[in-house]
Amino acid sequence: MKNLKSFKTYLKKKGLSPNTISTYVQAVIDYQKTYSTLTEKNVLAWKESLNSRYKPASMAARIKGMNAYLECNGMTLRLTGVKLPRIHHLENVISMSDYHKLIRKMSENTSLLTRKWMLLFKTIAMTGMRVSEARQIRVEHVEAGKAQIYAKGGIYRIILLPKRLCKELQKYLSDINQEEGYIFGKTTEEPYAIGTIEAKLHYYGKKFKIPKEVCHPHSLRHLFGKGFMASKGADITVLADLLGHASIETTRIYTRRSMDEQRDALDKIVTW
Repeated sequence: MKNLKSFKTYLKKKGLSPNTISTYVQAVIDYQKTYSTLTEKNVLAWKESLNSRYKPASMAARIKGMNAYLECNGMTLRLTGVKLPRIHHLENVISMSDYHKLIRKMSENTSLLTRKWMLLFKTIAMTGMRVSEARQIRVEHVEAGKAQIYAKGGIYRIILLPKRLCKELQKYLSDINQEEGYIFGKTTEEPYAIGTIEAKLHYYGKKFKIPKEVCHPHSLRHLFGKGFMASKGADITVLADLLGHASIETTRIYTRRSMDEQRDALDKIVTW
């Protein structure tokens, strides 16, 4: 069996994101807790054991990780994936009122550092960027009103920045006399780590009494998607492009109601 260091190198060469690499490596670690050799019998037995230990989504991720490991080791065996239930609702998305509360409370603090964090959260919410993309925003992107970013799947995509956001960022950059480099980072040469951004949003959410389950960066991306589709004349194909979705089917989730909204609609309809 290839060691984990070799597997990580293999995954990096395939252009997978750090989060995906970490998930795939965890699958192999899980396998090696029980099995010391890589055989078809052992792999199939390991897959069978997943059903009693993990939820469907976690099972699916570990199976993908194991298939990548099998490929890395030159084996032709591939495990069949787990068919996940189709999602008909979007949950754990920060409400517009809680988002405005977050921004209002943060703006009351005159600290430049707090202002920078606030602008980072606004950048995600106003563009629909992934957190891995938002951390890469540089001064020249604000000047151009768009950014070519290294995105999920190892590809580059162009992200448009709203004029309103650019004006706020330009004012901030002028106030701190920054003319180049990353905007959201420890230094202009080192952007914040994804985990740092997630932890900071959790911190502010707790501080301002915003539900923990909606205080994560991807929730802000979802807020953008829902807000876009709720606007008059919204075009789902445009939203798909803005979010960087390879398939418009992925984008359709923003046309659906949350489970609570579905339940309210059901209770109003069922009167018999």
